[in-house]
Amino acid sequence: MTAPRVHTVLIADDHPLVAHGIHRVLSAAAEEFAVVATCHSGAETLDAAARERPDLVLLDVRLGDRNGADVARSLGTASPRTKVIMLTAFSDTENLRRCLEAGAAGVLLKGALDLDLVAALREVRDGRMVVDDGIACALEATGGLRGDGGPVPRLRPREVDVLRLMAAGMTTRDIAAELDLAVNTVRTYTQALMTRLGAHTRVQAIVLAQQLALI
Repeated sequence: MTAPRVHTVLIADDHPLVAHGIHRVLSAAAEEFAVVATCHSGAETLDAAARERPDLVLLDVRLGDRNGADVARSLGTASPRTKVIMLTAFSDTENLRRCLEAGAAGVLLKGALDLDLVAALREVRDGRMVVDDGIACALEATGGLRGDGGPVPRLRPREVDVLRLMAAGMTTRDIAAELDLAVNTVRTYTQALMTRLGAHTRVQAIVLAQQLALI
């Protein structure tokens, strides 16, 4: 039986002690995750990501030289297959909203890392979203990711099906095969549900749908 692949992780935090603590937590799960770089600035993070192409990046929301949302957006270009989880010590909802809109696959509070970090990495590795409950409540209290506080949108049953499969990490082609639909049809459903949710990215649509209990 083939052993599971070890997934690579890049840690980006401008506090060396915090980065060291994260590294220590992940060392207990070395059979699943291997830290390939530890960075303390946005520029260093992007350079290391372009070089290492890690599977996952644990990214501080506030790095010394750049905002975490900007770094997350740039990571999408430097290492497109990398999944980003934001780390924060604050409930800065506007900044966290920007991070999710930039393509981050989740947000965790630093104070809960000992309990949640490895489990969260597993979730994101497997294609699911992870947003700390406290942060999700704070986002919802300020109008969620849409920021308009409007009524919960009504989605068609097929749109909900597509959303659920998106949340499970499936690609458009995979969803088409699963639902026995044409790829272009799935794209049409995806665009329609994103419009109804007021989302600009698939990640944002998934987070919104989870907050609104649509999936």
